[in-house]
Amino acid sequence: MDTRVRIYLLLDHKEYYGVDKTIEDAVELIRNIPSVTLLNYLSGFAVNLYLHDNDEYTGKIQFMLVSSLLDKCETSVQQKWVLEVKKQAEKGFAPMMFWNYSNLLFYGLIFKTFNNHSSRDLTGGEAKKVFDAYLIINGIANNKIQIEEEAIKNANEANKIEDVTMPSFIYQKDYASSVDFSNQVTRGVAFFKYLEDEPKYKDLVLEYYKSKSVRGHLRLFKNLLVLFTELNIGEDFAKRNQLANLQEYFIGKEVDLAYIDTLCINTEIASYREDESFGILRNKFLFKLNKYQFFILNVNFFLDQFYKAQIFSFNAFLKSKNIKGEFLSEKGKNFTEGIYLPKVLDACFPRYAGFYGDSCINSKKDELCDAYLREGNKICLIEFKDVLLNASIKNSADKEKLFAELEKKFLANQANKPKGVTQLLNAVEDIEYNSVSFDNSVPKDNLEIYPVIIYTDATFGIEGVNKYFKEKFTIGINNLNLQNVVVKEVTFINLNYFEIHEDYFNQNYLDIFKVLNGYFEHTKDVNFALTPFEVFSRFYLNTYVPENLGSASSFQKHLRSIINAK
Repeated sequence: MDTRVRIYLLLDHKEYYGVDKTIEDAVELIRNIPSVTLLNYLSGFAVNLYLHDNDEYTGKIQFMLVSSLLDKCETSVQQKWVLEVKKQAEKGFAPMMFWNYSNLLFYGLIFKTFNNHSSRDLTGGEAKKVFDAYLIINGIANNKIQIEEEAIKNANEANKIEDVTMPSFIYQKDYASSVDFSNQVTRGVAFFKYLEDEPKYKDLVLEYYKSKSVRGHLRLFKNLLVLFTELNIGEDFAKRNQLANLQEYFIGKEVDLAYIDTLCINTEIASYREDESFGILRNKFLFKLNKYQFFILNVNFFLDQFYKAQIFSFNAFLKSKNIKGEFLSEKGKNFTEGIYLPKVLDACFPRYAGFYGDSCINSKKDELCDAYLREGNKICLIEFKDVLLNASIKNSADKEKLFAELEKKFLANQANKPKGVTQLLNAVEDIEYNSVSFDNSVPKDNLEIYPVIIYTDATFGIEGVNKYFKEKFTIGINNLNLQNVVVKEVTFINLNYFEIHEDYFNQNYLDIFKVLNGYFEHTKDVNFALTPFEVFSRFYLNTYVPENLGSASSFQKHLRSIINAK
């Protein structure tokens, strides 16, 4: 199986026309085009790019979106595109015109020149102007990546290509299509149940619901589910829809328009300022066209509302109420690690011996690891990292800053306290010399240990992170001179892998130890050494598991409750 990432050439104005253009040129190109018309097109691009920004359908989607503009133009304009595609193909490149990150930059351009002209379709001349403006925006996106050929050559010769690719491309993980729908819903429901059950927050979360004009978290999610239904994400590309019409849902009392209005960017346009994370758009991902109709501007930002965005929104609500404390770190320890992680792993592995947190005690009576799973002589030692990589680090393209920050999160922090990989090394060493005191049934001999880092920030799934820390871990293991246990490579796995595949595991369609062994074997090949586990796991599932079990049981249970929410 070939798990290497597809590389596309993002066409820009200089590549296409041979000359550079500035953002001011792009402003002039779109200035007199109705802003609502532009938002209609851009949100349409966004919806159609979702899940197809880098797969076997990418070319087809790109062609469809280009055609939506150039089919309105003169024949000579269309022929220019055909010639350019042929030229790039002859060079061995797969050209791409539309990209999620460029789309977000283009929204900023629209807001900067926003007008109240009546919506209408583009003329042929305007369609070319939009096309050319997008090329200019692509040039800005391309300029974020500045890699010297000599640096690439040196890194490649040293088998350290991740030294140049990770700093340059890590920011792009934020704009790849998110597959976190069903698991975001499951996390979101569990999160609000935690708040409602926690004495410290149970009254505050009721106030939070009131501030959102909803009658509870299930009703909040029902509103979002209606919007998701309107997107019509399915196999038929032509039927995807960026415009949500909520009139019938409102008549049927299925949505709360007051809450939907809180998600609209309209009131922020006049003062819109772009930041590294597109913070305003993350929270205000809708554009209100009229009382019942809304453009969905970005699918990823929308899906975040089921969980990720709610965390920061509730934290901001607490601050607005002058509530003291460190909610985010408290949530990570008490909810995600203490409640949610054991719940997910128990659902996946009900027949394994499982121990978590304070029940995993080492020889010094300290915590051995965050989670311990055992089947027979195979032990999975897990460290859980519900942490985020700072946006400024991701966007810096600075190798030293990036790797220093990664090491703070996964080797040792500023106070030299062990983190992640180092914690796993310490756990292995303790088992080597002292066995496992809390697991009464653990075999005395032939133990095989599979060290795993479970993370929640998709950034850590970029090509190269696993390889980088695997090398660090291997050095540590070699220094231990182990005699009593066999230790496998350390593996970084996104929590969503377990959430989405819970039924595959608990019904024995997947065996985590076999999947990990397959991953180790696959990444021995230098061509696939950078492959993240999440990429390999998709190929593995498609190759070895023909059954399609659909959405996870946990999600389906919550879905029924959300649909019935009043």
